Parts: sequence; structure tokens; C-alpha cells
Amino acid sequence: MKFVKYILVGLALSASLGCNSENEEDLLPEEEKCRDNTATLSGAVSTIIGTNCAVPGCHVSGTGRVNFTVKENIIQNAAQIRSFTQNEIMPPPQSGRTLSEKQKDDIFCWVENGAQDN
Repeated sequence: MKFVKYILVGLALSASLGCNSENEEDLLPEEEKCRDNTATLSGAVSTIIGTNCAVPGCHVSGTGRVNFTVKENIIQNAAQIRSFTQNEIMPPPQSGRTLSEKQKDDIFCWVENGAQDN
């Protein structure tokens, strides 16, 4: 009976210690995650939004949605853009578009660094 207890304790311990699929970058505090990320609106961010959001039928004039072809609208909605892209709400799955981790990090860090018109 003692032997079975030791086996169960060993299995539980190895399962709790050995099943960590998070990568090291995901564990970094937000301020460290963005330390070396210098994404700008005029660079990476506008390219990401122009390719994935400000496309026909989505965030352009005449759709009833925020028009992301206007940079002031991007800046004013930066926090929501960050939230929606981090939570994979946008771009919507049915659009067939997805963002890479690098693209999501660029948006996240641009907002974290003040969502400046840069």
C-alpha cells in the first residue's frame, strides 16, 4: 500500500513539474517584453493594420466600423486594438486572416509604449 502511495505522489509531482509548455518570453513581465520592441505606427503597426484590418468590408469608410485608414482613429482605438488582437478576436476567424506572435507583440508594445504617432 505504501508503494502505491509513493508511485502516486511521484506521478503527481512529475506531472506538475514536467508539463510546462509556456515559452520563456511569455513569462516576461510586460515592461521587459517591450524593452527591445520599438514598433512604430508608421512602421510595423500601420502595415499590420493596413494588411489585416483596413481591408474591404472591414475597418474602412462606409462599413459602419471605425475607419482604420485614418491614423487618428488607430491611435484613438489603440487600447481596443491591442485587446482584440491579443485575445484573437481580431482579425475575426472567418476573415481567413491571422496575426503572427511578432505582429501581436508589435501592436502590444506600440500601445504599451504610449501608442504614439511615430
